[in-house]
Amino acid sequence: MDHKKKINKVLQEISPILDKFIEQESMPGLLGGYSGCALFYAYYYHLTGKKKHLEQVHKILLKSVQALSEQELLLSHCSGVSGIAWGIHHLIQGGFAEAEDMEEVFGEVDDILGKFMTEELRTDKYDFLHQGLGPALYFLDRLPQPSAAAYLTNLVQELERSAVIDADGVRWKDHFSKTATEMDQDCFNLGLAHGMPAIVTILGMIKEKGIAMEATSRLLDGSMQFLLTMRNDPGEGHISLYPSAVGNHNTTVSSRHSRLGWCYGDLGIAATLWGTGIRTGNPAWQQAGYDIFDYSLQHRDNKNGSVYDACLCHGAAGISHMYRRAYRDSKDARLLEGANHWLQQTLEMKTWEDGYAGFKFYTHPNFENSHNLLEGITGIGLALIAALDEDTPPAWDRCLLLS
Repeated sequence: MDHKKKINKVLQEISPILDKFIEQESMPGLLGGYSGCALFYAYYYHLTGKKKHLEQVHKILLKSVQALSEQELLLSHCSGVSGIAWGIHHLIQGGFAEAEDMEEVFGEVDDILGKFMTEELRTDKYDFLHQGLGPALYFLDRLPQPSAAAYLTNLVQELERSAVIDADGVRWKDHFSKTATEMDQDCFNLGLAHGMPAIVTILGMIKEKGIAMEATSRLLDGSMQFLLTMRNDPGEGHISLYPSAVGNHNTTVSSRHSRLGWCYGDLGIAATLWGTGIRTGNPAWQQAGYDIFDYSLQHRDNKNGSVYDACLCHGAAGISHMYRRAYRDSKDARLLEGANHWLQQTLEMKTWEDGYAGFKFYTHPNFENSHNLLEGITGIGLALIAALDEDTPPAWDRCLLLS
């Protein structure tokens, strides 16, 4: 089915809504504020060639840089300095903006984020979106700056210090999620947004860069062993292959079933195995990721996947994009079929008369409007652009650990 006309219409609705948003919004987060809109306009410019979208990129960048110097901000990847700085650096590296005097700004950010990352990891705060792991993505893109390599080496050392190691492999305790805080035992999070898959992905990226190779390889091999060990036997009747979390002795927390989405569930682990296999030249890991994608294509749907909206975080657009990203790497027709199925689901969720461009995201028990990249129309728009623009790699999805 040709969705081109429908997608273009949706993008034409999203763009003016975001125009107003960036004028009025004061919070500059990458995934949770106006800074992420710069990615939408940059890739929309690539798709359309319209200079007004590039002008919006520059406008947002200026506003974001000003916020870095004038506002007291969080330091996290999702809503703070780490993500904002990553976004600015990404757009400069992608040729959407000039570096000009940004190196001085990046130098100051390096010091701030390096200290933040070190302090967070020393207290075992590994959450990718909100704690100490997020800045690693910024430092990976800052290479070959010597300070970036030093901070990444320190990250590996801190992960080695705090790892739980046994016969099942290597893993790290969850000290962030609601599940972990409610449990009276250790919790090991299996979600890409907050848990083990993010750590594994970052380790794979660090290994790809040749940093702290001995320790990085040891941690990566052990954590991959753990992830593969935690897979459910599909013959036991469980719809998902992975739970959302496990506790002591690898017992499942709450349920052996998990949702279908970027943040939690099988697809985040599939993307981790697939992408890390490619980065490190390990075909067995890549095949394990493909097997999860293949299983989900056969057995998962809106109902058993708890898919209620179209957002990137836990909705249909994110699912579609994850399949499409794997298709770009493999040219496997089944992955493209899955991407297009969930693209259709995304477009069918454009039903809200009072929603931004017809969309709302689900946060139990309500549906709410959102502009942002993680949960709102910025992210939906980026996924739709990627579906149309086959010639431009959607490198923006690195901010979600997908490239």
